[in-house]
Amino acid sequence: METRKKVLYASVFSVASFAAAAAIATTFNGYAINAFADPIANLTLPLIILAIGIQIINEKYGPILIALISALLYTIAFLPFLSVSLLAVGIIVEIVTRKIGYRSLSAVITYTTIAGTGEGILSTYLAYFMVKVPVPMPGLLDWVVFSVIMAIESAAMGAISFKVGNYVIRSGVIKEERKKAQENKVNRR
Repeated sequence: METRKKVLYASVFSVASFAAAAAIATTFNGYAINAFADPIANLTLPLIILAIGIQIINEKYGPILIALISALLYTIAFLPFLSVSLLAVGIIVEIVTRKIGYRSLSAVITYTTIAGTGEGILSTYLAYFMVKVPVPMPGLLDWVVFSVIMAIESAAMGAISFKVGNYVIRSGVIKEERKKAQENKVNRR
């Protein structure tokens, strides 16, 4: 996929995910007021949209590009704790996807579980320091329970992302670059 198209796809999916997260955050009275509601809410439609974007780009630098654009959007929205966590998780997902791929069911579930759980834990933890959340820091048992819930939810969103992404790709809504390149090689012969 050419760089310009990769940036366009990453931008579209990042903005769509950000818009979905903003709508959900508004429903939950904002990120800063309810620090535990935002990661749980963010692990639904916003995570699905980002995972579909990674599947469609289907190349290295796709996950980190999505993470960079998303982090920029959250920085503009004055949510630095989410920007930092998105960048950290984006780097990890970039490394993982290079090893396991972008589109298989196991790959999508793996990277959405890593992304969702990592972003949820890190953003919640950072929110306590960056936003000065007016509730006490959870204990270790709370963090463990919270992490398990986020991992299960993220894995479920990964399965949904795989099905939706697979449908979008197979239905022809998004044309694949590799097919076009292969067709051009065949036509030249």
